[in-house]
Formats: sequence, structure tokens, C-alpha cells
Amino acid sequence: MIRMWNLSHSVVFLLALLALPAASYTIGDQHFPDRLTASDSHPQLELNGASIRSYYYLIDTYVGLLYLENPSTEADDILNDSGYKRIIYHILVNRVSGRRIAKAMYEALQLNVSREEARRLEDRLNQLVKMFDAKMQRGDEGYVDYVPGLGSRVVINGEVKGIIPGKDLYDALLRIWIGEHPVSRRFKQEILNRNPAQVADN
Repeated sequence: MIRMWNLSHSVVFLLALLALPAASYTIGDQHFPDRLTASDSHPQLELNGASIRSYYYLIDTYVGLLYLENPSTEADDILNDSGYKRIIYHILVNRVSGRRIAKAMYEALQLNVSREEARRLEDRLNQLVKMFDAKMQRGDEGYVDYVPGLGSRVVINGEVKGIIPGKDLYDALLRIWIGEHPVSRRFKQEILNRNPAQVADN
């Protein structure tokens, strides 16, 4: 009887743990999942960091989030890692062109690659800009996954736009956030090392 009691209580305790709400990450007034559970299309991904991209320190344009199969606080480790990755753009402005965001990405990328790399990436970057050609508004999301062995998969508001081959393209996109010349130093720091105090249970 004692063994049965211990077993039943263990099962109840386990079920209670599974029923607890998943942790989320809060930035500004936005809440995002601490992890993305594994699915048919990707393994479990952990939120490495998040930051708000502001233009001219006045307009908050989007929340950038980086989910990784293998989280790290070191930029080189992330760039060298061949695991699954997801870059998310969560829109904060009332209305914006996805292509405008992609062109801003394109310009920022030029600061983090050599001329030779830029020439090698040119055609694929143009593909990326075209894939982002959609009107987006507050709450919309676009993301780019690195799918090992395939390349960069672009998804806008749940619609898969296509896959662009090559890890070098995805590495170049990551450098916009965590390279030597990131969109901002604060952005890089927050993407690489989020503040644990901002993690809360929802």
C-alpha cells in the first residue's frame, strides 16, 4: 500500500508540473515564449535574447528575437554553430512595408561583410528582399530560420515564402545583430545575454 501511495502521488506531482504555464520573456509590453517546443519542422529552440530596434532613438520599429537550438552568449559560437536557428521580427509600428525592413537589413549587412562576400551574396539578398514584400502592421511577425543542410527559410505571417540556400547568408543576417558593427551595441548585448530578471511566468 505504501508503494502504491508513493507512486500515485509521484504521478500527481508530475502532472502538476506539466500543467504549469510555460515561462515567457517580457520586453516592453510584449510577451514572448521562453522556448519553442519541437515540431515537425524544427527541434526545440531556446530564446537566446531579445531587443527592441529603434530608429533615431525615437521610433520602436520591431522586437528582434533570436531562438537557438544551442544557446550561447558568445557571438562567434553562434555564428560557427550549425544547429537550427530562428530570427524573428515582431512589428511594433502601426504599418510598415516588409520590403523596407529587408532593405534596412541589406544596408546594415554591408557593414559586416567584405566586398567579396557582398558580391557573393548579392543575388540571394535580392531574393530575400523580394520575399519580404508584404504590408505588415503592429503584432505581425516575419522570421528567418536556418534549416541545417537547406539554408534560410523565410516566413511572413505564417506563410512560407521560400528557402534560400547557403549558411553564409544566414551568418551575414546574424552579423547585423551580433557582428562587429551591429544595429546598436545595446541590441547586440541583449540578443547575446538577456536579463534574467525579465523572465516571468505567464
